[in-house]
Amino acid sequence: MNKIAVALVASLLVAVAFGQANGSKQASLASARAKITQVIDKPEDMTDVMKSLSAEDQVSFLAEVIAAVSAMPGDDADRSEKFVAVVNAALSGAQKGNALALVAEVFATVPPIALCAVNESLGAGLMNRAANAGVTYTDEQYTKIAQTVMEKVNERVSNENNSGVRSGFAALMLIRGSNSESNDAIYDAIVAAMPADSQNDAKVEWFPAALGRGREKTYEPMLAVTDVDLIAPKDEDFDVNHMLSLRMPVEAGMVGLLADISGANAAAGGTMTDTIQNPLETQAPTLGTGGAAGDTSTIIGRIQKESEQPITVTPGEEDSGGEPVPEPHGYRYQTTH
Repeated sequence: MNKIAVALVASLLVAVAFGQANGSKQASLASARAKITQVIDKPEDMTDVMKSLSAEDQVSFLAEVIAAVSAMPGDDADRSEKFVAVVNAALSGAQKGNALALVAEVFATVPPIALCAVNESLGAGLMNRAANAGVTYTDEQYTKIAQTVMEKVNERVSNENNSGVRSGFAALMLIRGSNSESNDAIYDAIVAAMPADSQNDAKVEWFPAALGRGREKTYEPMLAVTDVDLIAPKDEDFDVNHMLSLRMPVEAGMVGLLADISGANAAAGGTMTDTIQNPLETQAPTLGTGGAAGDTSTIIGRIQKESEQPITVTPGEEDSGGEPVPEPHGYRYQTTH
């Protein structure tokens, strides 16, 4: 394969990976609905279904899948595990600029008892401050993104039952995602972004318990407000009160969602600083034009490392990223290939 052909293939692969291939036909919401059972049984299929939908239909489909999981027979432990897998897969397929709406839909529709697991998984994975190694957020930048997220979540959950607790779980996700749980400035700013009538409960009781700040970690104070029955542990790996939830490796989602959220905020006239790089806008530059993501040879090198297949490039264009890093072992409902 000659150099031009390799470059073209590489560019197309990058575009397809982000659901941005030119001329791609979007599927109908009706056709996606026919796959609800499929994506619940195999949550990893959720990403491809989401990528085939318009931004508006993505939100509707995610809500319908969440409703279907909520109606599943079984116990809360099984459903919570399924929610974690489905939500991560769905957000990994978000259309550009749609991550914020999808995150808000998650916290508005997933049952509060399952948000215990969901907030931890997203805080450690797709919504983590360090999810994308190519973007570094200062405390100020991360705080502004968190405030944007909370504004959208608060608006979406305002008419839902347990709206204060739902906002609280979103705030917990962002506090965990900051990787600075002991940073009082970030902590206080995120709490202050919650609805005013829930801030005191969150700061005095909910969050110290949920984060284990000076006490045993438990979600009981938050769940007690919702009048749900706390589940007994199914086994030692799942306890809603002392939970180490399923983690989603960042590589499984390709990039974190914060850059997409910050980019959407800036496009809407927000105040994000220009020093934040949005990788979703720079991953697939026009062939031969280079860009913030690097020239075409850099993209080829990146794809080479991901596929672990040799690609021949001309001298001086080799990618300098080093040897491919083996992917981690996947957890249930998540594939690494």
